[in-house]
Amino acid sequence: MQDLQTKVQTSGRKYRVGIVGAGSIGCFLTAILAQDPDLELLLFGRDYMGLELAAHGLTASWQSGTEHFQASLAAVAFYTSYVSLIEADIVLLTVKATALATLVHQIKPHLRPDVPIIALQNGIGISDIIQSQLHNPVYRAIVPFNVVKAAPGQFQQSSSGNLIWPTTPQILMQYVANVFHAQGLAVQSDSDMQAAEYGKLLLNLNNALNAISDLPLRQQLLHRDWRRLLAASMREWLAICDKEQVTPRQYTSVSPGILPWVLNLPDWLFRRLASRMLRIDPQARLSMYQDLLQGRRTEIMFLNGAVVALGQRYGIATPVNQAIVDWIHQYEAGSSIKPDPAQWCRQLGLK
Repeated sequence: MQDLQTKVQTSGRKYRVGIVGAGSIGCFLTAILAQDPDLELLLFGRDYMGLELAAHGLTASWQSGTEHFQASLAAVAFYTSYVSLIEADIVLLTVKATALATLVHQIKPHLRPDVPIIALQNGIGISDIIQSQLHNPVYRAIVPFNVVKAAPGQFQQSSSGNLIWPTTPQILMQYVANVFHAQGLAVQSDSDMQAAEYGKLLLNLNNALNAISDLPLRQQLLHRDWRRLLAASMREWLAICDKEQVTPRQYTSVSPGILPWVLNLPDWLFRRLASRMLRIDPQARLSMYQDLLQGRRTEIMFLNGAVVALGQRYGIATPVNQAIVDWIHQYEAGSSIKPDPAQWCRQLGLK
């Protein structure tokens, strides 16, 4: 990417990067950015994570093409209070979308008004939530790959994809993108972040189905009935994208418009045509599975629920996404009943 080939200078100043949210993505990005001597990292999170990182340090590992990379820190500047956020020159928000409204209210008194805020959540409508409370410049960035905790303090990228970073003349944001690039993390600049956000939602529609299936992601994708459900949910979202005249960004080797057709193929043909899609850690699962396992509130209303809400606005039927939302709400309420995907397809009239 041309704008990352030349080193953006910091004029000799050491900049402070605040990362709010010490989950998998926040810890992963912290470890990478901390490798640059011109950046000082401030990681904000809960007590238990601070204790874990103090005991085990912080390590991130990832792959770009055939190259493997690792970044490690013996010690992390970790904070449980947001008071020190006043020192940050740029802030990356890496908490779940469900925590965003409350978090923004909490950090507002500790932010300088000129500091850029980078939102890395799944879902749509994220910038609106932040901008409704803050006067800071707000930018969207998209993390299309998965990161899992492999062991205490160790975070591993488990699927491929480029970090999507907003195109901006803001020097410090360019510098941060340059650091990711220099450390071997694939970064791609994008001037149309709505298209990037909508394309990511297309893929995130599988988060709930992966959790409901109780299967590792690769195994779920090799089951045609689960793929049929995913394809139908995607078609509903693509109909809304057409209504809004937004072309979702392409993140896979298959274009968004063709993806539902590929997912609907018989297993033997899908295996052959979607071999790159299936290059996934055999045990990898999507984040909503962990949310349900640990009794946390899920992001369902920012994902499939957002499709349902926009479908209602435009008069577009979204029965598959509505059914998925209903199932997740049942799980959040304590149900452990697992649907039979073939029966579910029949009930929804999928062929």
